[in-house]
Amino acid sequence: MTPLLAHFYLPYPTVKLSSGNNYDITFNNVSLLKSESLMTLTEVCSVVPEAFLLLSILFLILYAIFLSSHNSLNYPLTQNAVIYLSSLTLALTFALIYLLQSSTSELTTFNSTIAVDSLSLSTKKCLLLTCMLCLLVIKQDLTQQKINSFEYVILLLLSVFGAALMSSSNDLLTAYLAIEVQSLSFYLLASFKKNSAFSINAGLKYFILGALGSSTFLFGASLIYGVTGTTNFEQFHNLYAHEYTHLPHSLETTPVLQFGLVLVLASLFFKLAIAPFHIWSPDVYEGSVSSSTFFFSVIPKLGLFVLIVRLFHHSFEVFVDKFRYLLVFSAVLSIFTGSFGGLDQKRLKTLLAYSSIGHMGFALLAFSSGVAEGVQVMYGYLLVYMLSGISLWAIFFSTKLKYATDKHSKELSDFSSLTKSNNVLAVFLVVVFLSLAGFPPFVGFYAKMSVFTAAVEASMYFVTIFAILCSVVSTYYYIRIIKISYFEQTTAGNLYLPLNRSLALIITTGCFLIVWLFINPNTLYLFCHNVSLFGSTG
Repeated sequence: MTPLLAHFYLPYPTVKLSSGNNYDITFNNVSLLKSESLMTLTEVCSVVPEAFLLLSILFLILYAIFLSSHNSLNYPLTQNAVIYLSSLTLALTFALIYLLQSSTSELTTFNSTIAVDSLSLSTKKCLLLTCMLCLLVIKQDLTQQKINSFEYVILLLLSVFGAALMSSSNDLLTAYLAIEVQSLSFYLLASFKKNSAFSINAGLKYFILGALGSSTFLFGASLIYGVTGTTNFEQFHNLYAHEYTHLPHSLETTPVLQFGLVLVLASLFFKLAIAPFHIWSPDVYEGSVSSSTFFFSVIPKLGLFVLIVRLFHHSFEVFVDKFRYLLVFSAVLSIFTGSFGGLDQKRLKTLLAYSSIGHMGFALLAFSSGVAEGVQVMYGYLLVYMLSGISLWAIFFSTKLKYATDKHSKELSDFSSLTKSNNVLAVFLVVVFLSLAGFPPFVGFYAKMSVFTAAVEASMYFVTIFAILCSVVSTYYYIRIIKISYFEQTTAGNLYLPLNRSLALIITTGCFLIVWLFINPNTLYLFCHNVSLFGSTG
């Protein structure tokens, strides 16, 4: 066989073994990955935060089991103690990540399956801080819902661990395991209230459709491995970015690889509830316990988008142009579905589900623009969405009716005459909803304008006009809630439970940041710019 034919019929990398169990993976004499037999101390220290979080979860399980079964203490409830210890665990993990980011340069560890860089570390800090606030927000609601099992908080921590691992994933198998850790925790959280038919139905629906999404990801990953011979993101980058001109023609244009990427992308869209893979979202949001719905809408979005950035912006950047029409179509369809689907909703959690679908469409539109600032705009939009989500759900849990503390869902009419009961809380509600709608002078306006600017820079003029029109439509159901809280006439005003001090602090801080980040967006801009350097530098 001639060298040319031999070059054409060898599409797989070559593994060269050396002494000491070291190996060097090469493709056409180009080194893709070198591995040493021993990990350096820096590589070991880079995974200390995740190891500490996982060991702390195991310790909390043992602590809660022994304490709750202690007969001399009359079998005490451990819910509050576990919440406070979980918050302490998250705070210590946050401190470890902060120290790691200040002392470690970008690297990959565990045979390049885990990436430690500004993107992963910043995402973990945001996730941990958000989870700490979530635990404080839902503490009172768990008592009112009579959820006294400590396992609920443990599942929340496991889902955050999966999201943190997902943001560092540098391999398809690592990403799949991280997604499953998060998803399995969410399935149990959705169906945790066993005496509620709504919760059981939501959990089963989430599990069945989630299993379909996970199997799609695994099948797509197997196709990618069959074509490239690897599952590592860094090897994908070296194979298709640096030495693309030296690849055989079969690897450049193979439909099998593109089909595998489409399946992986579809499974991630399902997890994000991006149209047309959003069917499960309204029913699961409505049927689950409110505290679980809170986590579904806030926690998993950022980690999944970071995985999309690593896979499609870094590893398979050369294929982005071929998938851009698919990304833009899904983004536009999500914006349309979220804007028009929530118009006739009367239940708040279902309305927020459609709102989440629309906002994920805006984030995807920023990413699909393909401009240099696309990742930066997407990341900033997600942070603003998380900030607004925390503030909104804190208000949600603060407006518990005295005569219906165990009510499964919240109707929009429950906000009627809120301004008569708590005028300050009604003002904060207006601030949050106008920020979600994209009104100035709130940071949501800055976030949406950044998305539209990125789309215009990518010459997507008609898409930008359509997204602006849909955004105008979506403001209707935000303003409708404001109208109910201020102008709805009722025969008797609603009586709300007293406002919790920690909730009041979280709501006040969140609304202050919503206004302050609009006045001084440089802090958010610089933070997102430093994070997006991963994507811009490759």
